[in-house]
Amino acid sequence: MSSSIERAEGLGGRLKAPKAESYRRALSTIEARATPHVARLMLASDLAYVMSAAEIGLTPPKEARALIGCLVELLTDADHFLGRPSSVDVVIQREAWVAERVGDEAAAWLHLGRNRGESIRGYLPRMFFRATLFQARGALLELVGALSDRAADTLDAPAPVYHHLQHAGVTTLGEWLLSYAANLLPHIERLKQAADRLDIAPPLMNGRPEWIDLADRVRRRLGFSRIARLRQQIHVTEDHFAEPLFALVLLNVAEARLAEDLRLYSTSEFAFFEVADAHASGSSLLPHKKNPFGLQAVIGGAAMGVGRLAGQLAANVSLSEELDAVFHAGSAYEYATDVVAWSHFMAEVIKHGRFDLEELRRKAAAPYACSSEALDILVVEAGMPFRKAHHMLGAAVRAHIDGAKDDPMAELRKAAPSVDFERVQRVLDGKEFPDICLNVPASSAALQEIRSAVDEERRSTPDANPVEATISALCLEAQAWKH
Repeated sequence: MSSSIERAEGLGGRLKAPKAESYRRALSTIEARATPHVARLMLASDLAYVMSAAEIGLTPPKEARALIGCLVELLTDADHFLGRPSSVDVVIQREAWVAERVGDEAAAWLHLGRNRGESIRGYLPRMFFRATLFQARGALLELVGALSDRAADTLDAPAPVYHHLQHAGVTTLGEWLLSYAANLLPHIERLKQAADRLDIAPPLMNGRPEWIDLADRVRRRLGFSRIARLRQQIHVTEDHFAEPLFALVLLNVAEARLAEDLRLYSTSEFAFFEVADAHASGSSLLPHKKNPFGLQAVIGGAAMGVGRLAGQLAANVSLSEELDAVFHAGSAYEYATDVVAWSHFMAEVIKHGRFDLEELRRKAAAPYACSSEALDILVVEAGMPFRKAHHMLGAAVRAHIDGAKDDPMAELRKAAPSVDFERVQRVLDGKEFPDICLNVPASSAALQEIRSAVDEERRSTPDANPVEATISALCLEAQAWKH
């Protein structure tokens, strides 16, 4: 273990013994799992602190220039450093990276004006989730757009409806796709609101004027519009972990329902949908098989995400100053990154998968699929009481299934002589789909509403991820400081 790491861990100061290997395995390596997700953000926040501290005369100019140049180089070469195994948290690890390049004297100024918690509980999770929620919104817009685009061409394509996995009625493929699109749209606003509530910088260490000035300069450089004024305001809550995680889990669950439907519909028993080869896997044993492993990853991910969220909320019930959940932040960051990937994947599955319109129509026309529409004819057009019509129609279906020799509709004909029972029979047999059954006008209106909402959201969303734009601006500003 390098001397710079041991010094950052307190060896030679309060502590006289280096960390035990058991401690590293029990805690340090677990904390280090967050490093690939937040190291660039740590370096960016360092850059903001060093420039701000130098600006107000707290960090000596020589050391400030050395630190700024080093941090820019590390940010530029972050992928190289992130590939190295680490057994310490990101705060200590980046101090070691800096010390390796500029020496211990200059590196000693890196931590000025803040503590460890301000980074791992304050800026880093907020910056990470703001960036990731932005990415999730973009991926979700892609998915909703794909659903509405596929729906546009299938608004009048009959498809079966299933309740409890039993054939229950008739819809259209377009309406089915739009139903998912409509239900996914509110998640865009939820992701945006969660990101907006992360827009608060950590509080000041104390009321010293220099720290007030430093904190204000740092939060502006890091793209935060306001700062917490109460010193315990951020320490007594873990909402900045729990709320974005909740929003992402909820999105994952919604997309997993779609994935579950598609997985079922891609079986030979249903044969409604085929995943594109690029989004499927072969079998290691059976040459003919095509496995929807990607869909299963989305489904399984949702189940695991629900568990991760429950664990986060359970760990939040701890003393306000503790870090029970923060020690395990790496798994939350990993999951959040996965949700973005799954959203992009689901969009591509919808774009490139093949729906079998003929098979959908054939199974939509299964006997009795339109029994509710036949019931409407009896109630609305013949004025028959609902319960009576329901009972008599059910009895007629039962008689038909049992192979009754007599006319199954005989009792109904007597009860409603004005009804065109040939039409009722065609509807029951799936040979006629009433217009109200296909619901095309409502689907057309919904399509326009969804497309308008997607277009408006795209217009109002910046092209660049705000957090990445902040890092780029910091690096650009740093070029002047280096000289």
